[in-house]
Amino acid sequence: MASGLGLVIGYHPMDVFSEAASSSNGVIEVDFLRGCIVRGEASDNLKAAAARFAEVLPKFCQQNGAQVADFESLSAVFDANALEPRVFLTVSDQNGHRSTTDYMGLPLKRVRVLDELGRIRRKPRREAAATTAFGADSSDTE
Repeated sequence: MASGLGLVIGYHPMDVFSEAASSSNGVIEVDFLRGCIVRGEASDNLKAAAARFAEVLPKFCQQNGAQVADFESLSAVFDANALEPRVFLTVSDQNGHRSTTDYMGLPLKRVRVLDELGRIRRKPRREAAATTAFGADSSDTE
């Protein structure tokens, strides 16, 4: 979805970051399990793409050794407020494990930070209790 091509769902051009930028809060949040936009204002084209992602998710999971039933939630927040496009991918499983991973730039890459020894490393995933709602406060998006 972030690439603008939607190749996972067949060629489906879209510009999620442009739509996020014109949204009132600068973000679009997509729920990939339900196939809908849960935050932000999206075009009919983007809503259709979100629905299509939910349709192909079972096959995508199967090809990667998983099942849709393994997930409690699977969502992405596309943030146009930063200098570069940024995505927060949140995954919750049926066992109550929840993590959020930050990606930035085009093409998207894991955000990198300096560790305690001054080395550049991938920013660690943020683990959280499954009951905490992502995006509920600004501390979740730093």
